[in-house]
Amino acid sequence: MSSPPTSSPGLAASLLGALFTPRRTFARLALEDSAKPGASAIALLALFWSVLLVWLWMQGHAPPFVLLPIPLEHYYLAQALVMLPVLTGLWWVHAELSHRLATRAGGEGREPGVRAALGFAYAAPMLAHVLAELAATLAGGVDALRLTARISLPAASLAVWVLSSLALRVAHRTSWPASVGAAFAGLLVQALLGALVLR
Repeated sequence: MSSPPTSSPGLAASLLGALFTPRRTFARLALEDSAKPGASAIALLALFWSVLLVWLWMQGHAPPFVLLPIPLEHYYLAQALVMLPVLTGLWWVHAELSHRLATRAGGEGREPGVRAALGFAYAAPMLAHVLAELAATLAGGVDALRLTARISLPAASLAVWVLSSLALRVAHRTSWPASVGAAFAGLLVQALLGALVLR
């Protein structure tokens, strides 16, 4: 008699796993036949980021400068409305470039699983950063947000790089230098593209 199939951990469990048991979590995600789990993590990040942006807009705040022809007083609202496609696109660019570079370095990872793992490597630290900013804003206003962001944003960015490198190493079985380099290249390109929109 065969045992019933075990269900995969849910979204929240996978996000926590990416932070606290990343090697085991990425090894499981790398076996996925679809990138949908990673897309779900990115969508949750976009949701909470949009909530923060709408709150800032409702309080009358605006970024100090923008690169797009959108009035400053409405920029946070406009950004909130496009966070899902923007973050999805940035994740896709990061995953595509990182995966291709790791493959060129002799990697063995399958594209859907690599995308799924990189989705959680990207979303988990950034979600922690956004939640910290949201809590700071609700508790102490925009000044508390700015103080929090000085710490949480660099920490989250470094964590994304570290976790993305680990995800590539686990999924592709590439060396650390190749994994770190591929992750850095993917993140650099998406950061440059994201700088056109994200504030």
